[in-house]
Amino acid sequence: MMQVPTYAQPIQQPVAQPSYNAVKIDIINPQAGAPVAPQQQPQYAQPTMPYYNYPQGQVYDYPQAQQQPYYMPPQVQQTPVQQSPKLPEAQPIKEVPVEPAPVAQAPAQPVQAEAATAVPQPQVVQQQNINVAPTAAPAPVATNEAPAVTPVQPTAPAATTAPVEVVPPAPVTPQVDLNGFIAKLTSPDYEVQANAMEEIANMVKDEPQKATELLDEKIVNALNNIITADSSKLEGPSAEQIAARQKLMSGEKLTDEENKLANTMTPMEQAERNKSYAMFTESIMQKLYGDEVQKLSNTTVPLTELPGAVTIVDQLKDNPNPMVRASAIEALSYIQQPAYKEDLKTLFTIAQKDQDKNVQDAANAALDKLSKI
Repeated sequence: MMQVPTYAQPIQQPVAQPSYNAVKIDIINPQAGAPVAPQQQPQYAQPTMPYYNYPQGQVYDYPQAQQQPYYMPPQVQQTPVQQSPKLPEAQPIKEVPVEPAPVAQAPAQPVQAEAATAVPQPQVVQQQNINVAPTAAPAPVATNEAPAVTPVQPTAPAATTAPVEVVPPAPVTPQVDLNGFIAKLTSPDYEVQANAMEEIANMVKDEPQKATELLDEKIVNALNNIITADSSKLEGPSAEQIAARQKLMSGEKLTDEENKLANTMTPMEQAERNKSYAMFTESIMQKLYGDEVQKLSNTTVPLTELPGAVTIVDQLKDNPNPMVRASAIEALSYIQQPAYKEDLKTLFTIAQKDQDKNVQDAANAALDKLSKI
């Protein structure tokens, strides 16, 4: 509670000239410039307390939370402003190592000048006396070291999930030696070519998923080169070989030399045989390719877009060897399906008019098979 100042008994003094200011206006009987009678204007002793001594608050006061009752601490007699003690002169700054304050702590408050008697300060309301001269805050101590800043550690989220382990994909190891097959198919040795094509056919039959790695443009080009190779300048069978084969076909008894001669294939015959093998191998791979596309996209590859199909059709039309033409019909018959029925029917019908009896028989068998789908 605010302490009420104690007034002394009135002291009779001569009448003074009126002084006009905001403090000394007579609020009981205000008369500007009128003399005041001694008995109507009592004089009081000089107050020893400041004129304004009340708790200072915010200009805009708003409701606060309920707090404990506050009691004004006993006032301490302050010296007038004019007689405030002289502050001590600032001492030269001495650089001393000072431990930096933690980041989380609040900045230090200016140190108040010590009063005559220590007075406990209230915890809720901070009182400020305007009649007390402000005291200078202690000068900061200059140091060469920058204050250490404690890094703020990021707070972990409330709900953490298990870390996702990223496993790099393992390198895909090919199951088929693609370069090895290409080297065999391009070998000048016709027997090596034949063995490679037979191996491909068996792989497609037994391990189709593994054989899909052979659906490569280089493999198709190698097979097409075997089919379209010019074998007319290669060495063909001699007259002795032809005679020995005729005796074998007629059932005559042959000597060991004649039997060996009849069963030996010339380079030209080997090349022509490999053309038939290559067309069969391509038809097997064409079927595998069409099945994979159907499985993945549910679409059918047109006949003319199957790898190597155009090459086989050209051999059926233009190859002078009737054995190669008959092999082309059998290769196309292997990939027949409803989507290719009309195109294959046209090709086989034309082949029925071939000059060679074996080609005609192959065309009739293919048409009969085509009519059943």
